[in-house]
Amino acid sequence: MKSVKNLLIPFIVMLVLVGVAVVVVITNNKPDPTEQTAEANENVVNIDPFLISSIKVEREDGGIGFQGSVDENNNLNWALLEEYGSDAQLNNSGVTSWVYMLSNFMSSSTVGDSSELDLAEYGLLDPAYTIVITRYDGTTDRIYIGNKTVDGYNCYFMVEGDPNIYTVAAAKIAYCGYEIIDFLESSSFDIDYSSLSTVEFKRLADETDIVATCTVYDTGDPVFNVISPYEIGCSPYFTSLIGKIVDLDISAYIDIHEDELQAYGLETPAYEFDFTMNDGRILSIDLSANINGYYYGRCNTIDGYFKISEMQLDYLDTQLMMLLDSYLVYYPASEMSKITGTYGDESFTYDIETTDSISADDAVALLNMRDAKVFTSSGRSYAAILYESLITISVSGIDLEADPEFEPELEFTFITNDYETTTLSFVRRDDNSYFAFVNGEYSYFYVPATQLFKDAGTDTYNYGAWTAYELANEAIDNAIAGIYDIPADGD
Repeated sequence: MKSVKNLLIPFIVMLVLVGVAVVVVITNNKPDPTEQTAEANENVVNIDPFLISSIKVEREDGGIGFQGSVDENNNLNWALLEEYGSDAQLNNSGVTSWVYMLSNFMSSSTVGDSSELDLAEYGLLDPAYTIVITRYDGTTDRIYIGNKTVDGYNCYFMVEGDPNIYTVAAAKIAYCGYEIIDFLESSSFDIDYSSLSTVEFKRLADETDIVATCTVYDTGDPVFNVISPYEIGCSPYFTSLIGKIVDLDISAYIDIHEDELQAYGLETPAYEFDFTMNDGRILSIDLSANINGYYYGRCNTIDGYFKISEMQLDYLDTQLMMLLDSYLVYYPASEMSKITGTYGDESFTYDIETTDSISADDAVALLNMRDAKVFTSSGRSYAAILYESLITISVSGIDLEADPEFEPELEFTFITNDYETTTLSFVRRDDNSYFAFVNGEYSYFYVPATQLFKDAGTDTYNYGAWTAYELANEAIDNAIAGIYDIPADGD
């Protein structure tokens, strides 16, 4: 009997341990909103997008939704549901991806029967998002999205008609929060230079406001010339700036509410562009200042607001004078017939005839009827020194407030082979600069006195226009066998 009793004791202990284990298992199987507790990778929702007539996400702000259709080539196409009221151009493939994400739910785990659980703990008593899918056969599916799990990797969801609560990747919440702007087609401004009449550029920081015309030559390259508030050509910097705007690819959109415009720099834009087309259409683009590496913008031909990287734009802050051509007048020598100059009681006439450069062998360059084709020992032509100094008189600043009297001290008149005549007149502004007039009208520009009267010594590329005339006279007077070298200082 003793031996039997000894055998029973281990058996009884084993039964107790099994009972404890069962209790532990049962206890541990109790649903807990902080844990994923049952089978994973169950395909809870699996709806083919080709079966979907419409899909929408209902949420506090109204949500978003799309109407589906299949074309003759069996391609899926999407348009905004009428209740969301916009005819925006959509990125069709982007919408299709979104539809697939919200019509297929592979669960991470099954939490348990919703009738035995507190829905509020899972965010499913009053779900933040309800996905409503209507099929072509008229049936409707509703999927309810709740809170994220404690670890943040998943979220809870339920399906109408299914008693269980499941978990799925938390990315579903992000997709439920998408806005219309997340589905807009990548856009460019689609500006054809040949159809462009003018462009206006405004910059808030320095109150720049210029209007330029656009001309396209046979090469297809645009050439811009400012017509307001003054008249002057534009530099390659301006052409590059406009090219950057024209070629922008808008692929990132952002939801900005009216009360946020100031924070995004769009209540008073830092930069404004108005493109006026030949048919009268106007395309307007506003950009913010650089905010943490991005410019925020809007355009009257694109729905919503966009942002672009600072890497996509250059030249926005280029100094105004660098955006402009510095020359008041410029012609190649082959287009020029005559230049006259007057300063005080002295004057000159410079007759030019060439099909190439002014230094060409067959070129004619007569200064007061004397041959100006005198050269330095190194081959530099005094005819070229004079012509270059006259044709490249450069402005250095703008003075829109000045109203100078037309009392010129110095004038040059340029006459082309086609008898186009331009007269530059210079009125003293101060000891170091002159107001520039073009054909008797104040140009709003001034030039440094050095552009007119600088004696650059042996540096033949930096002479002022009138001083270059005096140098050419000196060379003609003192040339020996057509050669004259400027004396170095002290010679």
